[in-house]
Amino acid sequence: MTNSIRLSLLLSLSIAAFGARGSDFDVQAWIDEQVAANGVLAVTAAHLEDGRVRHYAGGSLAPGSDTAADENTQFEIGSITKAFTNLLLAEMVEKDLVGYETTIGELLGDDVSFANPAVADITLMQLATHTSGLARLPANLQPTDPLDPYKGYDEAAVLAGLAMARDKQPLGRHYSYSNFGVGVLGYLLGRVHGGGYTAAMHEHVIGPLGMHNSGFDRADHSAKGFRDGQVVPDWSLDVLAGAGSLRSTTSDLMHVASIHLGETENPLAHDLAADRDVMNAAGGFDVTRVWHVGEADDGRIFWHNGGTGGFWSFFGWKPAAGEAVAILVSGDPDPTGIGLQWLGYVPTEPPATDVDETLFGQYDINPSFGIGIYEIDGSLIGQASGQPPFELYAVGDDWFAIGVADGSLRFVREDGRVVALELAQNGTVQRADRTADTAATLARKEVEVPREQLAAYVGEYPAQQPPITFTIRLAGSGLEAQVSGQPFYPIFAKGDDRFFYKVVDAELHFERDADKNVDALVLHQGGAVIRAEKSD
Repeated sequence: MTNSIRLSLLLSLSIAAFGARGSDFDVQAWIDEQVAANGVLAVTAAHLEDGRVRHYAGGSLAPGSDTAADENTQFEIGSITKAFTNLLLAEMVEKDLVGYETTIGELLGDDVSFANPAVADITLMQLATHTSGLARLPANLQPTDPLDPYKGYDEAAVLAGLAMARDKQPLGRHYSYSNFGVGVLGYLLGRVHGGGYTAAMHEHVIGPLGMHNSGFDRADHSAKGFRDGQVVPDWSLDVLAGAGSLRSTTSDLMHVASIHLGETENPLAHDLAADRDVMNAAGGFDVTRVWHVGEADDGRIFWHNGGTGGFWSFFGWKPAAGEAVAILVSGDPDPTGIGLQWLGYVPTEPPATDVDETLFGQYDINPSFGIGIYEIDGSLIGQASGQPPFELYAVGDDWFAIGVADGSLRFVREDGRVVALELAQNGTVQRADRTADTAATLARKEVEVPREQLAAYVGEYPAQQPPITFTIRLAGSGLEAQVSGQPFYPIFAKGDDRFFYKVVDAELHFERDADKNVDALVLHQGGAVIRAEKSD
């Protein structure tokens, strides 16, 4: 294996910065601002209150298009798909086609030989509630197109991914958000149906709910995906469609909300009230079999959000107040915070947890690759060389699962003191000796550089191998860097024309010509070095 811990291609759950509550927030003004700033291509929003739906929209379906976005414009809704996949599970249980305690092994039979036998015992309920122990992504997902990362991950691949899952590791039953897990759930339900996941969804959920503008194929009245000012391709999730491939509209989501709120008769077979039963806690919020749960002064909010390559989405509803919100975005801003606050969300502190400080430190496998262990807000965090931080979940004595990747860490003690860790991943185990009491990422110190000096680094830096472009811009809080196909991230000065990222263990070293003008940069990340000269 390579010295890496591959991280997530997010169909993510996140809570962004909040807007103002209800009528105090001018959603149309926010939409217009985003369109004017070229931060979005299209946005539609809808608010259901007192039995009345108000629609808001801005932008067009494609750059230069005369077709304006409206409540019937279709968007990728990403992980909101998971809620509908879990409705499918409830329908198929109600119709005695499967049970919540039906296991992966029962449905796959002899088709898979599991490296970890505990994977065969994962139930459909555990897949639905992100307590299966499966990682966010399968270990054998190897994207060939960074703009369409799930493309080509087919049935043979998902069976192979299950066969190798959590090899040489404890499985655990902690909450850890998993695209792989819910993707597997959709695949299994489609297999039981006989016609595949999308056919099962149309028959049991989308059709009965009357979601006439929703489906899995791009409709004529669809917005293009948009990120960082450019059109990007749609995502094709293939066999993991249940995790995030549904396309929908704010008008359809408002219709679904009216059903959940009891304003429209429930056309599904199962009792929708059961979808609101809290199953377990997940940090600062709870989860049901279908929804995430937030608290407001006037009742609970049931919600889900999503994000794909060019889209963001939020859908939430509050039964005690008869209120619902849907926001669909083709562009950069994640509307989750706005949607939650619009519904009156009151943030709650996650329960206090005890973090074992004896685990903190830097652990190195070799001079160019190591893993730092430290704490953020009561959670144990790991960070591998050249990669973003990841949360660790206790699954046994000195065993901790990596949620975002199919790997686990076992801490090795001698006379009670932690002296090393072992990384179990992809069926192999590597030892990393403890080399410092403080993680390397925490040892980096930022220095202040006058804003007028930062302007010297701004520009585009195309690299030849690999063929990517680094874009450096000066934002409100300082320099930001972007690599082709990725978002902008802040970079921080450490002195001598050197800057570091906080979201990933990597540095940018800038070079100057004989006249002291910045003319190139060099990326140092996890032992890799990429040089790019500044374009004119």
